[in-house]
Amino acid sequence: DLPDSIQVGGRISPHTVWEYVEKIKASGTKEICVVRFTPVTEEDQISYALLFAYFSSRKRYGVAANNMKQVKDLYLIPLGSSDKVPHHLVPFDGPG
Repeated sequence: DLPDSIQVGGRISPHTVWEYVEKIKASGTKEICVVRFTPVTEEDQISYALLFAYFSSRKRYGVAANNMKQVKDLYLIPLGSSDKVPHHLVPFDGPG
């Protein structure tokens, strides 16, 4: 399970993330999970919009501070409502 809140530890260039993702996919020994976060409260919606604007305006992705043994890396990728899922992440496999 993911924690109720995730602390942002920094930011990273999309190019660096996609290079890493391609290496992980090629290894065949790791899983890549895609999670969509949805704000619940009005306060969450404001924070969500601010975080989206922050990363989007800087053309950067977020790096979560890792406190979970089960998750090696967690990136926050700001996708607008009309943006397509990056081709590095499709096709999706699994139950969802």
